[in-house]
Amino acid sequence: MTHSTLEVSHLYTSFFTEHGEVRAVQDVSLAVGRGQVVGIVGESGCGKSMVARSVMGLVRKPGKIVSGRILLKGRELTSLSEQELCTIRGRDISMVFQEPMTSLNPTMRVGRQVQEVVTIHEDVPKQEARRRALEALGAVGIPEVEARYDAYPHELSGGLRQRVMIAMAMVMRPRLLIADEPTTALDATVETQIIALIKQLAETGTSVLIISHNLGVIAQLADYVYVMYAGRVVERASVLDLFDHPLHPYTRGLLGAVSSLRGQSKTLQTIPGVVPNLAHLPAGCSFAPRCDRCVARCASEQPELVTVGSGHEVRCHLAKGADAV
Repeated sequence: MTHSTLEVSHLYTSFFTEHGEVRAVQDVSLAVGRGQVVGIVGESGCGKSMVARSVMGLVRKPGKIVSGRILLKGRELTSLSEQELCTIRGRDISMVFQEPMTSLNPTMRVGRQVQEVVTIHEDVPKQEARRRALEALGAVGIPEVEARYDAYPHELSGGLRQRVMIAMAMVMRPRLLIADEPTTALDATVETQIIALIKQLAETGTSVLIISHNLGVIAQLADYVYVMYAGRVVERASVLDLFDHPLHPYTRGLLGAVSSLRGQSKTLQTIPGVVPNLAHLPAGCSFAPRCDRCVARCASEQPELVTVGSGHEVRCHLAKGADAV
């Protein structure tokens, strides 16, 4: 992990509410190398986006990073002040949020919003900032870029707004791009275009952390995948290994819900039950109440994340031996 752009080690992030501590992220470790695309998958409420917000330093009260390390090219981020984080966000690390209409300023022309990222981080003439903004908008495939520069967000389609968000994130050529559900609510054609764009960014050396519940998007983009459930990583593997040899029952359930990816029957599987309340997690494996392979040990003892193959890790009591999942 020493040569990674991003290294997250034993991260714990919680929210302290009147109803108790909500453990949103528990003991999460991950790494993203230069030019690598790493995916985090799981249902809503599993902690995917909170990992991203922790990395960006965007956890607000009553939330707090309780412990752990977040290194960007070897620089510890968790100890930085808000002012120091502001100099890093947009310049060294950028994030594309899942709904551009709520992330873009509706009263400001989109070109000016991209241009503003440059002027915040660099003391350059207005014309130079505008040139770089136009270049960034063109690089993400926005047609008629001069005209689009002066458009307001509501005048653009969902796909074009998402491209503007990516242009804002990439105009300073950051080392790391975090994309949180970047293709949500986009039609299939635009989704394909956004996937191709993210691939291009990685090919030029940008490290990408992509968060999604869409396994089809992850299959096309990611080099490595982390599966999260109830705030924990329950499986980690290369994308090919994960899709060919899923080991955790939860991962198998996710893949069974998208049978077209597995080349199997057209009958979609479902995972019974719901993600547990993060303020009242079960004593043992968090997935035990929903697992059809659960044994007595699963209900009482939290499994460790163990290595079961080259680069393949799983958090399951049944991952080894005759009763392997």
